[in-house]
Amino acid sequence: MRLPGFERKQGTSRDGTLQGGAKSAQNDDSIVGFIVVTTDDVFYSALQQIAVARAWRIGRSASVDQAEAIMKAKPAPIVVYDRDSTEDNWRDAVRRLSDLPAHPCVLLASQVADNYLLDEVVRNHGYDILPKSVARERLIQCIQFAWSWARTCAKTGR
Repeated sequence: MRLPGFERKQGTSRDGTLQGGAKSAQNDDSIVGFIVVTTDDVFYSALQQIAVARAWRIGRSASVDQAEAIMKAKPAPIVVYDRDSTEDNWRDAVRRLSDLPAHPCVLLASQVADNYLLDEVVRNHGYDILPKSVARERLIQCIQFAWSWARTCAKTGR
């Protein structure tokens, strides 16, 4: 587990130099970045594979407290909270994460994804549900949409 922050993009050294000597755009706000709060290795691995394939930045936390520490050190526009892998009250966790100074879009990862749950997520300051049982392309679309929303909010001062 890398703490705090995000994993390096494949093909970069610790100082951000790409293979061949060019500097990567590590602080480029055009690169999707998110933190996943989960203890589910299989779920995290699936998201990590997507992130690596798309050159996104991804970080991992086992708890809301760890995620808060990571967000203070290196804010991310998106936090994915896995409600199925923790015993915490997901409503409290989503509120805590969305109330961080960076005001990330909080996605609730869940095996269940229905309108009732979506209403609960929104009522608790979450952004959307990230259905764990959908195809890879749907996961990508959900994360990209949240990232677009977060960027729009950041530009307008939310």
